[in-house]
Amino acid sequence: MKIVAISDTHNRHNKLTIPECDLLIHAGDWSFRGKKSEVENFAHWLNKQTQCKEIVVIPGNHELFFEKGLPDSLIWFTENCPRAKLLIDSGCEIDGVKIWGSPVQPWFHDWAWNRSSFEIQKHWEKIPKCNIVITHGPVYGILDQARYADGSIRTEHLGCPYLYKKIKEIKPDIHICGHIHGGHGEKHIDGTSYYNVSICDEQYYPSNPITIIEYIDG
Repeated sequence: MKIVAISDTHNRHNKLTIPECDLLIHAGDWSFRGKKSEVENFAHWLNKQTQCKEIVVIPGNHELFFEKGLPDSLIWFTENCPRAKLLIDSGCEIDGVKIWGSPVQPWFHDWAWNRSSFEIQKHWEKIPKCNIVITHGPVYGILDQARYADGSIRTEHLGCPYLYKKIKEIKPDIHICGHIHGGHGEKHIDGTSYYNVSICDEQYYPSNPITIIEYIDG
């Protein structure tokens, strides 16, 4: 399965050329505020990516008005991209590959899907054994450091320790995230491949490359 994975496009999706693939994954932050017009524009673009056989999407913390408008706001997305599977603490299966997606991330200035440490654990408890886990935010200590304007890495780790614990427990083949733009990259640890697939950098310019994953189940 050829997977193309992106996140944090922040209305810059029109600048991307998505290659042919079996599965396109977007790990959240399609927009800046998640307003109806932004969501519809992104979903319409996504639906035109016919070179991708399947599409799986989760929202991110910038989809603020989208979360506030649920469940009615689902119409904004699904009417414009009926092809996509939109996951919100839910899963799907594609060609035998089990996928789970969640938009939640640790509390940060009351953005969309922000959760306290107590609340967030209840979300992670829902994640079943599966092949691919998609969350908007990273696990603690892996691809979770922001960068200064000069490109140097900040020392703080911004990922979720409770998510780290859950991922270590269920051991998916792949964990895909975004959210921390400076964490773009990949690491392979204890049988799990971690990918931060943010497209925009810290200045919200789409400078990071598209991530392509050649996935063989098992």
